[in-house]
Amino acid sequence: MKTAVLLNGNAKRVTPGLIQNFQELVPHQDLRVSRTMQEGQAIIEDLVDNGYQRIMSGGGDGTFVQVVNDLVEVVGRRHAEGRPAEMPRVGILRLGTGNAVASFLGSSRPTRDLIRLRDGRVGAPIPLSLIESEGRRFPFAGFGYDGELLNDYIWFKRRVTHPVLRPMLHSVGGYFAALGLRTIPRHVTGQGIRTPMRITSLDTSWYSDPSRADHLTEQPPGTVLFEGIATSACVGAVPYYGYAIKMFPFAGMHRGTFHLRVASMGVGTILGNLGTIWRGTYRNPTQLFDFLCKRIRIECQEPLPFQIGGDGAGYRNDLEFRSDPVTVPLVNMRLGIEA
Repeated sequence: MKTAVLLNGNAKRVTPGLIQNFQELVPHQDLRVSRTMQEGQAIIEDLVDNGYQRIMSGGGDGTFVQVVNDLVEVVGRRHAEGRPAEMPRVGILRLGTGNAVASFLGSSRPTRDLIRLRDGRVGAPIPLSLIESEGRRFPFAGFGYDGELLNDYIWFKRRVTHPVLRPMLHSVGGYFAALGLRTIPRHVTGQGIRTPMRITSLDTSWYSDPSRADHLTEQPPGTVLFEGIATSACVGAVPYYGYAIKMFPFAGMHRGTFHLRVASMGVGTILGNLGTIWRGTYRNPTQLFDFLCKRIRIECQEPLPFQIGGDGAGYRNDLEFRSDPVTVPLVNMRLGIEA
């Protein structure tokens, strides 16, 4: 299978040494490095036009989001021009910080995965419908706590320059530092994010009832799924946030849906149940609400910090989300026989 490796040259782990290692495993013409959005778009266009059937994205979740959006745009444009092109399979080389999609696909060390790809020791592709909003496709996004924590994490990374401390912040330790030193104190003093929110189903949805062993109860279009004070509302097409936090345990249960999770609990409840939240087993029928959705609208009284694929995306108070009709075939790095 004709395979290209596209590296994000700005990713922290994409170093000259790593590129040199990759050059020993990947033919010269199949290894590309982009350092700007425009470079990446031009490379994607070239790969599609040259019939590459598989593209391995080297970076984090943000890099994956950019690659997929560029691919959908180029393939759609080729069809409109009467030059049909197939959507390549998209894989992840674990070179980011959180690596949510990489966790979902079973990615391991990048050089090991490249050897497995070369030898054909990967599983059958995983078809995935991503989430779409404002013309962008992504595996997960969120309002509230997660956007707030991400902003605090970015604040820390920009200000800490000590050569010993800085590498620690580019890991899960950085998030815990931001949580403990900025996010939690803000909530303890009553300045944390809590705002009235209304979430409306614009298509059929299903409520996961924790009092009935997560039984799914159908909700017709137009149903107000949630109305009240919320600290977080997030959506996911894959089970994980970064660092293998299983934030969306129902993602992937039914094709063409995504997991909506709404929380109204305080930071103390979150910290007290961090282990079960991380594993995806925590349920709370009065403060944590889970749905499978096809299309929804989220309205907030005040603009909230918003993140897409682990990258800050400003503030929003009114957004629609839908399961994207375009299915992207993902490279399954778990052992198996590739079809």
